[in-house]
Amino acid sequence: MEMLRELDLSGTALKELPSSIDNLIGLEVLRLNNCKNLVCLPDNLYKLKSLWYFDLNGCSRLEIFPEILETMERLSLLDLSGRALKELPSSIDNLIGLEVLRLNYCKNLVCLPDNLYKLKSLGYFDLNGCSRLEIFPEILETIDMLRELDLSGTALKELPSPIDNLIGLKVLRLNNCKNLVYLPNNLYKLKSLKRFDLNGCSRLEIFPEILETMDMLRELDLSGTALKELPSPIDNLIGLKVLRLNNCKNLVCLPDNLYKLKSLKRFDLEGCSRLEIFPEILETMERLSFLDLSGTALKELPSSIDNLISLDDLRLKNCENLVCLPDSLYNLKSLERFYLEGCSRLEIFPEILETMEMLRELDLSGTALKELPSSIDNLIGLRSLTLNNFEKLFTAIGGRPVKQKHLHGLSSLKKLDLTESNLEDLPTTIKQFPLLEELILRKCKRLKSLPELPPSLEYLDAHDCISLEDVSSIKKLFEQALFCQDIDAAEAPSLKLMFTNCFKLGEKSVGKDIDVGDSTSVEEVSSIEKVLKQPVFCKSLGWLFTNCFLLDQKAASGPETPKLEMPFEHMVTVLKDYHQGPPESKRRIKILTCVPGSEIPEWFDFKSLGSSINIQLPSEWWSNNFVASVVVSFPDSSFIDTNFDIVCECHLKSCNGDNHVLSYYFSLNFEKQLSDHLFLLYGGEFWEFAKSEASNKRFYNQASFNFYLDWIDSSEYEVKQCGVHLLFPN
Repeated sequence: MEMLRELDLSGTALKELPSSIDNLIGLEVLRLNNCKNLVCLPDNLYKLKSLWYFDLNGCSRLEIFPEILETMERLSLLDLSGRALKELPSSIDNLIGLEVLRLNYCKNLVCLPDNLYKLKSLGYFDLNGCSRLEIFPEILETIDMLRELDLSGTALKELPSPIDNLIGLKVLRLNNCKNLVYLPNNLYKLKSLKRFDLNGCSRLEIFPEILETMDMLRELDLSGTALKELPSPIDNLIGLKVLRLNNCKNLVCLPDNLYKLKSLKRFDLEGCSRLEIFPEILETMERLSFLDLSGTALKELPSSIDNLISLDDLRLKNCENLVCLPDSLYNLKSLERFYLEGCSRLEIFPEILETMEMLRELDLSGTALKELPSSIDNLIGLRSLTLNNFEKLFTAIGGRPVKQKHLHGLSSLKKLDLTESNLEDLPTTIKQFPLLEELILRKCKRLKSLPELPPSLEYLDAHDCISLEDVSSIKKLFEQALFCQDIDAAEAPSLKLMFTNCFKLGEKSVGKDIDVGDSTSVEEVSSIEKVLKQPVFCKSLGWLFTNCFLLDQKAASGPETPKLEMPFEHMVTVLKDYHQGPPESKRRIKILTCVPGSEIPEWFDFKSLGSSINIQLPSEWWSNNFVASVVVSFPDSSFIDTNFDIVCECHLKSCNGDNHVLSYYFSLNFEKQLSDHLFLLYGGEFWEFAKSEASNKRFYNQASFNFYLDWIDSSEYEVKQCGVHLLFPN
C-alpha cells in the first residue's frame, strides 16, 4: 500500500499491530493515541522510513518501545505521553530527525538512555509529570537545537553539571520538583535561556551565584521555594523583566543592589511572610510597573520608593506589621492602583502634597486609619475608593468636618465601597459626586436611611443593611433615569439596586432592577405601580423579590390582587400600552421579575408542566409579543453564589417549512438560599424580529418554547413549570 499516507487507529481496542506494518512504505502519520489495550509494537517498526508523526499518547498499557535498529531520518514527532514505559531503548539515537519528544505523565519512567544527547535535532523535550524519574543523564556534547526542556513534577534531586551544553535552551521548567535541592553552579552559562521556572521546588534553599551576565533571561519564577536570600550578583540578570518570589516563606532579605535590575517590569513578593525590609532604591528603575508586597512582614517602605518612576500597581494587602508609608509617596506619578487592604496597624495616610493624576483605585479597607488627609483632593483622577469599616469618612477629612471643597478632589469617583462601615447615615454631600456609578454599602448594619444620590448612580448594593428603613430618596433616580423621556435610550445607563436582607424596608422599596431578596417582611409593592405608569421605557427592567415569602401566596394571583399588580398583570397592561404606542417611541428592553412561588399565574394563556411548551400563533402574530413565566425549583438548603442564566429558546415554524430560533438570556446572581421561585420574562427583540419577518412575507403559525438554566448544574436546579402569555391573543 504505497499510497497510504495517514493511518488513524486512535481509541480502538487493538492489542498489537501486525508485523507486516512495514509494507506501508509511504506511511507518514500513524495515530494510536488512547488505544488502552495496546501492549506491544512490532519489532520492525523502524522500517517505516517515511513516518514523520507517531502518536501513542494515552496507550496506558504499553510498557516497551522497540529497539530502533536502523536510522529513521524523517520521524520528527514522537508522542509517548501517558504510557506505562519504564525506559526508552538505547537505540533512540537512531531517530536522527526527531524534533519533538513527549513523555509527559509516564509515571513508571525511571531512567533515560545515556546517549540522549545524540538527538541533535531535538527541539522540544517534555518530561512533565514523570514522577519516578530521579536522574537526568549527563549531556556530554553540545546540543544546539533543544529550545525547551520540561522537567516539571519529576523526582530529580539535581541537574547534571554539563547542563551548559544546552547552548540553545530558551525555556527550562522545573516547577513542582519537590525533591530538587541543588542547581549546578554553571547555570549562568545558559546564555540563550529566556524563561526559568522553579515554582514549587519547596526544598530548594540556594540559588547559585550568577557570575556572568545573562542577557536573554526574561522571566525567573522562584515562587514557593525554600530560598532564604537571593545571590548578590543578581544584577547580572540584565534583561530580566519578571521576577516571582511569592510564597517564599523562608525569604528574609533581598540584595541591596536590586535596583540595578533596570529591565525589571514585574516583581512579585506576595506571601513572603518573613521579609521585614525592602532595600533602598538608590537609582531610578524606569521600567518596574508592578510590585506586590502583600502578606510580607514589612513595617515600612523605603523613602526612595519614588525612584520607581513607572510604578502603576503597588500592592501591600495584609501587611499586618506595616505602620507607616513614606512621605514621598505622592511622587509616584505613574501610580494607578494602590492596595492597602488588611494593613491593620496602618493609622496614618501621608499628605498628598502634589496632584496624582493617574491614581484610579485606592483600597484602604481593613486599615486603622481614622481620617483621610486634607490633601485628598489632590487625587484628581481617583475612580474607586474602598474604605470598608471606615467610620468617619464624611466627618474626618484632615481632622475637620467634611466640606464641599474636600469633596472636590473626589469628584472623579466612580465607585465608593463603604462595606461594614459603622455609618448611621450618609451625608447629603454625596450627591456632589457627579460621576459616581457604584455605591457599595454592604453590611452597614447601623445605616437607617439614604440621602439623595447622584443621578449618575447605576449600582447600589445595600445587602444586609438591617437597620435601613427609608430609601424614598431614590425615587429621583427613576424620574431621571428609569423612564428618561428626555434622554436617548441608547445612551441611558442601567440601574440596579440591591436591598437583600434589609428587613425593615417594607413597602418603601421601589425601583428598577430592585432586588429585595431575603426581605421576609416585604408585602406591599404597589408603590412601584406609579413608576410603571410612566409613558416611555428606556432601559431594561428587573425586580427580584427573592425569598420574600409573604409574597408567595399572591404570586399566582390575577389582577384582582392589587398589592402584587406590578410584577405580573400590571406589567402586562403597561406592556400593551407600550406596544400600541408610536413606532418612534419603541426601545429594545428586557424585563425580569422574580417572586417566591410554585405555580404559573392562572391568567396565562398557555401553561405546561416541565420546561417546554408548544402554542399556536394568532394570524397577526407579527404585531404581537409575549411574556413567559417559569417556576424554578431549588434544592433544599441550597446556597447559590454564582451567576447563572435563565434561557428562553423560541422555535418558530410556518406552514411552508420556514424555521427560525430566537434565544433570550436573563442573567442572575442571588448569593443566598432560595426556595422555589417564579420568574416572569420579557424580551423586546421579538417584536423587532416579527416586524422584519412580516415585511419579508414570512409568516409563522407555530411556536415552541424551551426553558433551561445555564451555567448551573441542571440536575439540581429544575424548571418545574412554564407558561406563555400573548400580549394580544386575538
